[in-house]
Amino acid sequence: MNPRARSGESLQQRDKVAGASFLRISVQKRFVIKCVEGVLRVASAFSRGIRNNQGIAADPSRILVIEYWNLGDLVILIPFLRTLRHAFPSARIALLVNWNLKSFLEGQGLVDELIPVRIPWAQHFNRWKKYNPFSPNWFSSVRTVLLLRKRKFDWAFSGRMDIRDNFIMWLVGARRRIGYGVGGGGFLLTDEVMPDPSRPHRAQLWLQLLRHLGIAALNESPKFDLTEAEKRFAADFFQEKGIADADFVIGVHPGARIRTRRWGDQNFAVVAARIQSEFNTRILWFVDPAESRELRDVPASFIQARLPFREFLAVLGRCQMLLCNDSGPMHLATALSVPVVAVFGPMEPRWFGPLGRSKIVIQPDFPCRPCFDYCIYDQPYCLRTISPEQTMKTTVELLRELQAPRCDPSS
Repeated sequence: MNPRARSGESLQQRDKVAGASFLRISVQKRFVIKCVEGVLRVASAFSRGIRNNQGIAADPSRILVIEYWNLGDLVILIPFLRTLRHAFPSARIALLVNWNLKSFLEGQGLVDELIPVRIPWAQHFNRWKKYNPFSPNWFSSVRTVLLLRKRKFDWAFSGRMDIRDNFIMWLVGARRRIGYGVGGGGFLLTDEVMPDPSRPHRAQLWLQLLRHLGIAALNESPKFDLTEAEKRFAADFFQEKGIADADFVIGVHPGARIRTRRWGDQNFAVVAARIQSEFNTRILWFVDPAESRELRDVPASFIQARLPFREFLAVLGRCQMLLCNDSGPMHLATALSVPVVAVFGPMEPRWFGPLGRSKIVIQPDFPCRPCFDYCIYDQPYCLRTISPEQTMKTTVELLRELQAPRCDPSS
């Protein structure tokens, strides 16, 4: 057999294995990706320089990083950005970011520029809204990409394993495009990186791009720095609410942007009330300011906190523990070095779990996981079958591991 043919077959088999390990792409979606690849191959054939030499811009001066999805995704990105900044301190690093998160990383010293964008498929959960051809987000997104093309980036990165991101990097015209071909569009890259099956977490997938370049990670967990003003706000907030410095404070955040990830206010309230009654703790119940509904399941003994985002971060950073769903606040807590107990439903903790001191509550016997929040049932039974007793047990385990004497059960 022709060695090149054998090599091609080996590469194709490798991509299939990686796709099964990291993406779980359905046969139907794989067919759509192949069709899109066919169209893009034809389009790219009319463009010169689709395969630039990898040696170009060995010391880049302009770098673009693409991560325009949600809050948790940005937190997961922090170890990559911190390592990238350390490796190329004089480079100008720009981050293409979801428009409503454009201020999140300000002041962290990780990037020089935040470029807000409304990518249509990242703005909605409904499939029709994602790809509605009449959405004004298409025009604004294309305009942003074309403007970026004029910037002549040396390097571009995407760790999402998504043909759409690879296409964006190609459209931007970055001379070196570093990403994954597992989700399609590998031919649009100059550096097609192979993911490491032993490191399946999404944070590790980002760091694997740097390992491909011979750059070791500074830290594999996210770290978010609060300002002195934010720390003073949190201290004043605790004093106003009568929370002493010696109190062990457990934050509870029952919300999640995606409904299929919400375990339920009542379930969280039951667990928190039992923890408060059996242990010497204070319960801080976080409320999303965007929610106007009446809180009926929250005991009066809980301290409610309805705070703007930056103030929420500051107060969360003073908690000794957080009890929450698989959500953005879960990742934020780990970035603030706050231990977490997270209730998981549709998603895979190996891919998206909290990085740091944490425990996961999950019902493992659901072969449909991960469904990426497109539940095939009338409701997410992977969450509904988790009992308060199960979450209580896990929470107590973490409390004991934190070795806080004041958290010993009262006699």
